[in-house]
Amino acid sequence: MIKLITGAKGTGKTKIIIDMANDNVETAKGDIVFITDTDRYMYSLRYQVRVINTSCLKKVNGAVDEKELIGFIKGILAGNHDIETLYIDGAHRMLARPVSAMEDFFTDIYAVAKTTDTRFVLTVSENEENFPEFLRKYQGEE
Repeated sequence: MIKLITGAKGTGKTKIIIDMANDNVETAKGDIVFITDTDRYMYSLRYQVRVINTSCLKKVNGAVDEKELIGFIKGILAGNHDIETLYIDGAHRMLARPVSAMEDFFTDIYAVAKTTDTRFVLTVSENEENFPEFLRKYQGEE
C-alpha cells in the first residue's frame, strides 16, 4: 500500500519516482496522480499522469499544514475513485519539516491507503543510518 523511495538529498529519488509513474502508465487499470510542490517535473511525466502542484496550498512561511495536505489528498481521492496510484515527491519539503517529525503524516497516509485501496509511493530524503524507526514498517511494503 505504501512504497518508500529513500536516500539522501541528491541521490536521484525524484528521477526514480518519475520513471516509476511513467512506467506505471503501461500497466495501470486506474488513474495515476503525481503530487509535488513545483511545476519543474511536469514535462518529464507522461500526459496520462495527472500532475498536481501543492504550491497553491503554501502559507506565508512557505510550508503546507500537515492536516491541510492530508485533507487535500483525501479530497483528490474522494473526487476520483479511479485513482490507482498516488505518487508524492518531497512531502517533507511541502511540510517544511524533517522526516523524523512526520510520523503522524505517514500514519494518516497509511490509513488513507488502507481505506481507499490506493497505492502510495513517496520519496523520503533520509540516509539509512538516520532513518526514523516509525518508517521502517513501510520499507519493503508493496
